[in-house]
Amino acid sequence: MVVEILDEPETVASIADRADVAWATADSELETLMAENKAEEHTVDGQTKYAPNPVQILIEEVLDLINENSRDELESVLVEHTAQVESLREEYEVETLSELRNKLVEENLSTEEMRAIRNAASTWETLETEIRLSKHALQLYTDVTQLSDSDGDEGLAIA
Repeated sequence: MVVEILDEPETVASIADRADVAWATADSELETLMAENKAEEHTVDGQTKYAPNPVQILIEEVLDLINENSRDELESVLVEHTAQVESLREEYEVETLSELRNKLVEENLSTEEMRAIRNAASTWETLETEIRLSKHALQLYTDVTQLSDSDGDEGLAIA
């Protein structure tokens, strides 16, 4: 679980500390994650470090969405999230997330206004991620569900 939440590559020792396990246990688990393509090895400043495999994470998130939602539900989520982004655009009179973030440096903003902008930016960023995932899931929905059904599986047991 520690590897899944890393923002930057970490050493085995650092991962072991965060997971509160022995170095050998962390090393063994990292080897397993590497074999399963769930972690990647990086060399940073001459040190071997590990991070989650972003491609694998994306694929798993898209498959989870397909497995847990109907096409109609995914379409509804896409429409709702898009409407929320449009609402933020109108409320803050901006076209992009970057423009919204730039509002933080305007003069004479109160702390409350700055917090509201930061919260709106964070929400917008989350919505954009969810929109992207929903679009990927919708693009692959038919293929994945047909392949899953042709295997005779109850659900998507793809890891």
